Amino acid sequence: MSFLQPWMLLALPVIAIPIIIHLVNQRRFQTVPWAAMRFLLEANKMSSGYTKLRQWLILAMRTLALAALVLFTARPLTSGIMALLGGDSNRLAIVVLDRSPSMSETLPGANGNKLQMAVQQLGDTFRTLGIERIVAIDPIAEKPEEYTSISQWLRATPQQTWSATTDIPGMLEKALLYAKNNRVGNTLVWLCSDMRDSDWRSRDGRWKAIQDGFKTLPQDVRFSVLDLSGNESNNRSVRVTSAQRIDSPKGPELSLNFRIDRSSTSGDTSSPDANSIPVEIAVGENRSVLNVELNGNSAEVNDHRIPLELVRDAPNASRRGWGSVRLPSDSNPADDQSYFVFEQPPTRRTVIVSDTPEIVAAIELCASIAPQQSVQCEAELLNPSQLEALDWNSVALMVWHQPLPTGKTLETLEKFVSSGGQLLLVPPEAPDSNTAFGVQWMGWENQPANPKDSSYANGSTDASPSGDSGNTAVDGLARIEQWQNDSQLLANTLSGAPLPLGQLGIRRVCKIAGDITPLATLSGGTPVLAKIDRTDSSITICATTPSDRDSTFAGDGIVLYVTIQRLLAIGATRVGTAKDVVAGTEHRIVSPTSTMTAGPESIPSSEYAMHSGIYLADDMLVSINRSLAEEDPRMVDQDALQRMFGDLSWAKINAGKPASTLVQEIWRWFVVAMLAALLLEAILCLPRIKRPFPTKTSF
Repeated sequence: MSFLQPWMLLALPVIAIPIIIHLVNQRRFQTVPWAAMRFLLEANKMSSGYTKLRQWLILAMRTLALAALVLFTARPLTSGIMALLGGDSNRLAIVVLDRSPSMSETLPGANGNKLQMAVQQLGDTFRTLGIERIVAIDPIAEKPEEYTSISQWLRATPQQTWSATTDIPGMLEKALLYAKNNRVGNTLVWLCSDMRDSDWRSRDGRWKAIQDGFKTLPQDVRFSVLDLSGNESNNRSVRVTSAQRIDSPKGPELSLNFRIDRSSTSGDTSSPDANSIPVEIAVGENRSVLNVELNGNSAEVNDHRIPLELVRDAPNASRRGWGSVRLPSDSNPADDQSYFVFEQPPTRRTVIVSDTPEIVAAIELCASIAPQQSVQCEAELLNPSQLEALDWNSVALMVWHQPLPTGKTLETLEKFVSSGGQLLLVPPEAPDSNTAFGVQWMGWENQPANPKDSSYANGSTDASPSGDSGNTAVDGLARIEQWQNDSQLLANTLSGAPLPLGQLGIRRVCKIAGDITPLATLSGGTPVLAKIDRTDSSITICATTPSDRDSTFAGDGIVLYVTIQRLLAIGATRVGTAKDVVAGTEHRIVSPTSTMTAGPESIPSSEYAMHSGIYLADDMLVSINRSLAEEDPRMVDQDALQRMFGDLSWAKINAGKPASTLVQEIWRWFVVAMLAALLLEAILCLPRIKRPFPTKTSF
């Protein structure tokens, strides 16, 4: 609790007046012993306990009335979380602002977006509380920014959202480091967010360290979570899923795929044209409009062709260019536009490191066959000694069919995957005890046949349930039972059909130890394909080989071919001069010295990597878009907050309407308390009702 007129608290000693008067009255008369009063005093002992209790209650009510009068004149404040602000003498506030794209949404009846609401309400709160010292946590700044006045903080605080997902645990780590390195008093940390789990990362292991770190601080730190969540209204989003330059018989063309999603609201269905959306497609400075029909709340446009030779004012558009897909304005402008870049596809080069190339010959073949006429693919076999002379900048995919690397080779591969290259680990015939990338091969195991597969249970020698006669006839094959068709490698085809992983037969796998995410598993959960748990997600593990002695990957080659080509497509983005990246992840490519070709206006160059747009960095043409995690609607609930903050002092406050304030005066409560105390004092002062003694009646 805080006070607008704290100097009035100097009058609190007046509450001692009733006590002083009581003590003075105790000294006014002298007690003189008198023999005749002895029996009378003995008779009154039965009621003396009640009399003393009433006197003390009267004294307490008078004292309470004076205390309530003093506190009421000091104009007390509260934010609805009195336990959090109780006795608050803090004059330092650390502010953590969620600036993710979802904070651009304007709620019904609001005068600004969620971010603007948060800044306005925090400014009013600090002004009311008299807080002048404010520390703002910025994820891309080297250190937190300190402000000595509210007006200074308001002028410096940007009210434009980013396209990047907010890393709230990372920002709290910066707040913790600031509190440790600076001798600050009791501190209140304000977290303003619309409670998307993609920003809070409630399952992140850093939350435990954050709890422990704040507990060790000598000062009292309390957390206020300003909840700006609200139901989306009339919002649509667009995302370009693919933009490729294609050489067709008609000349060079742009093949564009994009997806539109709409939040389910009654306002959309009331319009007769609600299911038809005019979409503006821009290629360079050229504009065209395409009407897209929604199927329910979504629509997908695949292989929309745009002739590049007809693009005006862009002589090089047939080789390299950029563009965007834009929707009409709605409640959230941050997801109404998606950018893309394209170029003449670079060569997709695969390097296979193996001492037994015949075992991985199927991988070499899949990597050599181009999926389209306009794409060139190359595959090269090397041994580990030839890696020093390799031009790593031209490699999209590295297939490692060797014992896990160590030393300098491991460092080189780490740099390769960190720059966007794809690494496929295939188990060697004789795994050793080496550990790399957090995993280790544990040895080969034969896999029993799947008893649910009737074709093998009946003794069929055909290696494929589809009856493909090209497969080797070997008994005892295990089947892939589960796979993640929502993953990038094993996703369904464009027609929606799943990849035929269930037709693959597995004879043996090499066990894996380490932190991995299985993508395809056998019965019992044994992984066949997996991703190593890393932030870059660039390392894939295949726990078997395409050799006939290990699996039917080569015979049933569709899955192997699709997987290799998808890895190549991802890795090829590091090779060319046009790159699509996620906002907030490419500070090394898009820097303040880059040139913005298209994007939001009036943003500082230091924040280029955080905003969607088209940027020219040296010779690299880069498109930046919001993260795919922004499409995740999951919210952080009360249980998740309790798990993240643990024993720390925290409370969640609903922002409510834009005009509402987080801090209110509560002097009326003290007026009520004063009146109640005076009323009770008056009741206690009433004389005790004397009951007449019963009299005996004689007959």
